[in-house]
Amino acid sequence: MMLVKKFAINPIKKLAFNILKKRREVFPKILSIEFTSACNAKCIMCPQPEMDRKKENMSNDILEKIVEDCKGKPLKKINLFWMGDSTVDKNMIEKTRIIRKHLPKVKLYLSTNAQLLTEEKSKIILDEDLLDVINFDIDGFTKMTFETVRVKLNFDKVLHNVKFFLNYKRNNNIRLPETRVTIIDMQPTKHEIEKFIKYWTPKVDKVDVNHYNTWLGTQDEKNYDGGHVNEEHKDKRKESLEEKFTFACSHPWEEMVIGADGRVGLCCLDYELKEQIGDVSNETLQDIWRGKKINAYRKKQLNLEYDTIEACKDCNAHTFQKNKTWAVLQKF
Repeated sequence: MMLVKKFAINPIKKLAFNILKKRREVFPKILSIEFTSACNAKCIMCPQPEMDRKKENMSNDILEKIVEDCKGKPLKKINLFWMGDSTVDKNMIEKTRIIRKHLPKVKLYLSTNAQLLTEEKSKIILDEDLLDVINFDIDGFTKMTFETVRVKLNFDKVLHNVKFFLNYKRNNNIRLPETRVTIIDMQPTKHEIEKFIKYWTPKVDKVDVNHYNTWLGTQDEKNYDGGHVNEEHKDKRKESLEEKFTFACSHPWEEMVIGADGRVGLCCLDYELKEQIGDVSNETLQDIWRGKKINAYRKKQLNLEYDTIEACKDCNAHTFQKNKTWAVLQKF
């Protein structure tokens, strides 16, 4: 009976994975649009401050080309950010309006450090229903921890801006956007995770405790063993240092990232766009997503040839993907 069960389940999982894979190859379900590659912070866990790419804002021409390519496609969500903080871009509101107008059914998600989220911007976002989700990145419960992690930011200013947004939304009985706060579970913040969760849970719709990633192995290892939140976080340092991908990464089948200059990267962790798969200035998003370049990368990942991909060989994203459906279905 055990043998029958073993051999009966593998073909089913393989079939399910192939169906899911083909469905995802039609068009990305998530798009990350880099309004700006500039940021007002110098966070200790982020490669953006040392990034070689030009710090610039996306032009309206490129944005409008992206929007046009998305019309009528099965796109579910757009992240209005990538390596920069979108509030740095003075035209952030205008750009968001363009997307909202032409792609009204696509969920718009903004993640920001909130330092430059002025009261005026908050009112416009809320009054005009421009976002479906807003996430505030607040890596610390205390001023000391926060300002040690998120260098160049002011803890009191950030809290003021976030609380104004939350209070204005509540006082005016505005339904959207869903509000979230995040903290990265890593060595500098581990002692404040529980207090952070307790403090923010009554104030926002969701509190996320994110895994620390090393940005393709370019950042210092700040994972630790012995999780404070749940068993899933328990051995992250060991996993990050010792384990490798044993399945095809989900990123090239799920999310398309577009830099401020219109170039498209293999995944959101490829912050220098070393593995460029296209350019929206002279290609459609559909052609890029189904193109020879990305399919060559996908084939290598399916064959676990990660050492042949410069941006992937030292990546630790397997630590937070391995229990997801995409990965589990590949364990034939």
